Amino acid sequence: LDSFQCLKPVFKVNDTTIRVEAEILQNLGLPRKSLRFFFNLPTSASYTKSDNDNKVRVFDKVYDVPTEQGNYHAKLTTEWQDKPLEDDFDGNSLTALIKVVNEYYSHYLEIVKTENGYCLKIKNKTTKGIIPSTNILLYGVPGCGKSFYVEKNYESKVQEGFTIRVVFHPDYTYSDFVGQLMPVLKEVKNAQDVKEEKLQYDFVPGPFTRILQLAEIHKDQQCLLIIEELNRGNAPAIFGEIFQLLDRNDDGTSKYAIYNREISKELYDNEQQEKPNEPIKLPPNLTIVATMNTSDQNVFTMDTAFQRRWQMKHIPNRFTGESLDEKTINHVAKHLPNSEISWGVFAQTINKKMHTANLGFGGTEDKSLGVYFATDNDLDDAERFAEKVLKYLWDDAFKLGRKELFNDCSQGLSAVIEAYEDAKGDPLKAVLVPEVYNEMQKKMAEMAAEQAQTAEEKTSEEEAAKSAAEDNPAQEPAGEE
Repeated sequence: LDSFQCLKPVFKVNDTTIRVEAEILQNLGLPRKSLRFFFNLPTSASYTKSDNDNKVRVFDKVYDVPTEQGNYHAKLTTEWQDKPLEDDFDGNSLTALIKVVNEYYSHYLEIVKTENGYCLKIKNKTTKGIIPSTNILLYGVPGCGKSFYVEKNYESKVQEGFTIRVVFHPDYTYSDFVGQLMPVLKEVKNAQDVKEEKLQYDFVPGPFTRILQLAEIHKDQQCLLIIEELNRGNAPAIFGEIFQLLDRNDDGTSKYAIYNREISKELYDNEQQEKPNEPIKLPPNLTIVATMNTSDQNVFTMDTAFQRRWQMKHIPNRFTGESLDEKTINHVAKHLPNSEISWGVFAQTINKKMHTANLGFGGTEDKSLGVYFATDNDLDDAERFAEKVLKYLWDDAFKLGRKELFNDCSQGLSAVIEAYEDAKGDPLKAVLVPEVYNEMQKKMAEMAAEQAQTAEEKTSEEEAAKSAAEDNPAQEPAGEE
């Protein structure tokens, strides 16, 4: 559980106390006794006093706090008075408490000063339901902005620490996704009752099991599993029987359960009750978002039965339109290295040529240049642009029709890249067929004319409004007599 930012090494002592491990205190530079008991929990009293009247803990509310086991919930004090703020090493040090909270619970808890002392509060707000609890599959051409869409519309709305991201690839397996038995060193007692470290095999949870743990522990928090490049791995094989869970009810829970002993043990086992055969379902506070390129180069295809369990959403490859944000507008308008042609005009012209030319294969839309296929840094450097964009067009998009785009194909790609990098004038003119380059120039001229006309119309409207204001001045309010 070390990968859980919200679950840190504290352990249960009894029903009323959470105790901090001595090693944790040492790692923080604190004496072993500086925080003997992390949280003391009274059974009936509304508050307790220590022998020193200057230290008072007031218990107003009950909160759930994760522990090392992952499924034990403890109560927290809401008020912790300490005057003066000095370490006395008797188990009541506020300074030590602050250090532990800041180191291990900083995203979950906070200590704030109140008129009564210091208050320990839950930091996170409830986020359950802030995004729909469903399975969403975003698809589009490479570079169209799928990951940006995920970040803007899903990841940014979930509290930090409640998102797990994974990338599928051809060698990714069910065991990688769910978990697997792996060798770990564990401290055990030998025949002489002496502790020693031995190599044992334990189940190590994968991303899917870990996100279920988070959702199970934090029922009031929306949890998010992001799967990048879903179809670059064999998705149906990676999901295995989890495939059954993707059918969901309206509240986001799975319609059907599966039985997986290892996952059940990770989710439900604790000291009081073992539930190794508890059925597994996706909880109502878990969202799964996946991305997929529609390129023909992808390694695996997905059958209809698998795809229908996802809410499909196409991410359009837009270079123009009112829906573009400022970042995309500036990116599209950026000129290519040493060229008078903008990235937006270049990509749209190439995509149009790709779709109209007979390149000897279908599905040319999958080969299109995405709006973010080239980054701002690629557009600032001629070598980077040539090696990334021109190489892609030569090796892939126009592989069966290079003469439709490049004016000299006789000496190979290296000659095209050298001609682009060494060109005296516009490098695009040096490597593209005149028809394509002239179309780009024409498009740039049309855009410049449209912008000039828009600016002129705006100026005319402003002048007309100014003239109307001068002809009909607003009346001054009458002064008092």
